[in-house]
Amino acid sequence: MKDFQLSKKSIEEDLRLLASNITKKTGKKIAKKLGQRHTLTYKSSSTDLVTEIDKWSEREITKYISSHRPNDEIICEEGTYVQGKNNIRWFIDPIDGTTNFVYSHPGFSISVGAEIDKETQIGAIYAPLLNELFSASSSHGTTCNGKEVEVSKTKELSNALIATGFSYKSEFRGTQAKNLIEILPKIRDIRRMGGAAFDLASVACGRVDAFFEYGLSPWDISAGHALVKNAGGVIMTINPSKSGDYRQPEVNVLKSSSEICENTITVASSEHLIDQVVELVTNSQIDYS
Repeated sequence: MKDFQLSKKSIEEDLRLLASNITKKTGKKIAKKLGQRHTLTYKSSSTDLVTEIDKWSEREITKYISSHRPNDEIICEEGTYVQGKNNIRWFIDPIDGTTNFVYSHPGFSISVGAEIDKETQIGAIYAPLLNELFSASSSHGTTCNGKEVEVSKTKELSNALIATGFSYKSEFRGTQAKNLIEILPKIRDIRRMGGAAFDLASVACGRVDAFFEYGLSPWDISAGHALVKNAGGVIMTINPSKSGDYRQPEVNVLKSSSEICENTITVASSEHLIDQVVELVTNSQIDYS
């Protein structure tokens, strides 16, 4: 058993260093592309941007991981997929917050997370304009530029600074704005940075007290999930009941980012606040259909 534990820690550390190296290396190169003219295309809506730099970043990260870990599965936001032959799965967001990148706003990051045996274990997020590298594993904890960080100790919901994000679909944005009418009077304030990965890193280091967002994808949260849980926090999912009702939801602790779906609300905070934030978000919901 002891040898197995040492082996597990060794694998985790290898994966964490691999993720950290490629996120920072790629992020440094991406930072040099700021302010240039980019080729813009659209995905789910006219606000859901993708550039040639997103696709370049995805190729670079995939190639790097595959060269070191040829048997691992890799799933990327822009469609790159590498079939795996073992129990390790990577989720890559080559630029989380592409609109921020296009506008040279600091709220974008490169996000690389890894699961072992279908459970999130490893994460690395690099924010180029802030030169902040977050990385995490169970043996390493969560660090920012090598310094250990932890989630906030705030215990009262009324004192909580909460981050969120909005859908790319205009009809859902209207719903989310209405939901905030119920939320805002009960908390300290809302912050909207424009990148779920960066928001989760902010929860992990106590920069915000909590985070919630509707409709995220696995690559949005994989790395951030590792950061939060290894910084003493927890991520929970709120899914509507089978009838589609969020007022009687299915609430679970997240084990793997692959568990979320398009109508999941993801919530992250410390153990002190998580139940209060889940209740607040649940009670604020109106129909998304």
